[in-house]
Amino acid sequence: MDFHRQSIYFIIMKTRYLFLTFLILTAPSIAVFAQGPAVFQTLTVNDAVQIALEKNLSLMQNAIDLGTKKRTLDHSWNSLLPTLSASAMISHPTSLTGPIEPESRNVWTPGFSFSAGLTLSATVIENIKKAKADYQTGLLSYEAARQELELSVRKLFYQMLLLDANRELAVQNFQSAQARHEQTVVLNRIGQAPVLDELSARVDMENIRPTVINAEMLYENAMDSFKTILGIPAETTIKLEGNFTGEITGDISSANTGSGDSLEALRLLQSIRSMEAQRNAVRNNAYIPSLRLSWSSNPAYNIQNEVWNDSGSFSVSLGFNVDNFLPWSGAKTQIDTLDDNIRAAIIQLTEITRNRDNRINQNIRTVLKISESLDAINLNIELAQSTYDIYEESYKRGAADYQRLRNASDSIAQAKNRLLQEQYNLVSTLLDLEKELNIPFGTLFESSGSNEKK
Repeated sequence: MDFHRQSIYFIIMKTRYLFLTFLILTAPSIAVFAQGPAVFQTLTVNDAVQIALEKNLSLMQNAIDLGTKKRTLDHSWNSLLPTLSASAMISHPTSLTGPIEPESRNVWTPGFSFSAGLTLSATVIENIKKAKADYQTGLLSYEAARQELELSVRKLFYQMLLLDANRELAVQNFQSAQARHEQTVVLNRIGQAPVLDELSARVDMENIRPTVINAEMLYENAMDSFKTILGIPAETTIKLEGNFTGEITGDISSANTGSGDSLEALRLLQSIRSMEAQRNAVRNNAYIPSLRLSWSSNPAYNIQNEVWNDSGSFSVSLGFNVDNFLPWSGAKTQIDTLDDNIRAAIIQLTEITRNRDNRINQNIRTVLKISESLDAINLNIELAQSTYDIYEESYKRGAADYQRLRNASDSIAQAKNRLLQEQYNLVSTLLDLEKELNIPFGTLFESSGSNEKK
């Protein structure tokens, strides 16, 4: 009778665990079905980058700012054009001091006015140089934004693959713990394992269940962020195609040899040139006289005499503000401030270059260190798996206790988790290194079994 009750209990518990496992494995699919029809999209890392470059809202704002600077540059030569104005008028004589002659009372005199002026100053040339430097700075800022966006998308893509692998590993660990529990129930039923082992196996299995749920939640939260940065609607279901395992292409140890300047350094250099042009413009406007050419014509038709009268003129003037030569003048203060800003930017440029060299060397050392440790981690996984197989066989025969079997299983899980994390760290560090070297992403790493390299 006791044996019959144990059998019924075993069947009920096994059915329950199978049902719970089914819910864990199929929860995402059930959620999608409950929400109704969804849009599915399969993305490689390069697909994700292309979509982000087209739909990312922050990058669109950078493009608008760049367009504004381009328009300013295209129209910067307008200062070399003369100013033109024209007007038409008609007049009638009036008098406050006495009567108007009868023959002039109803006389309307039509007339026109034309004027043109041209100011020639050395400031105009410097303003054009500044507009060009501002556009080059904006162009580099836009390229830096594109580069930073692509780096973020690639890192997040591989992070999503890591989280996906972690949740799969969590499910595998849960299934292994469930299998150990079922095995312990059977051994306990036939008297080869104590009740304490059965309880311990069940506790282990239940402890893993929250890990599975948490891994699923982390993946879904990261997917929401991924859709946001790509500009994809939230209701779209995305399937990632790719992996973060592969091989390093090129000699990493000498990757910094002959590398070009970073976009950050180039952008600051253009900013320095813009400030120099602005300083020269202020200086020229303050201390170099400007030449002003002006011409005006005011033809008016005298109806009584039937003749045209013109009171036009042409003038040439040369002048500047004498106050600017005072040491406390606003122009002198502005020039000194710009000189200080230029010197500070030059110091910052030197600091950026030095820090970049340090980051390149640090990334190279990290890549070499991870590359060396991956082989050791793979070996640890093989040894842990072999140890677990031996303990599992011994446990089935009653020659080993459950604690050793559980420790061997934990060693496998830890080694696999470390392998996944190190593989992601390798890809992430290589992406950072490619950014610092200012080379196309994918130059130093090629995913295994894919053709995603640019």
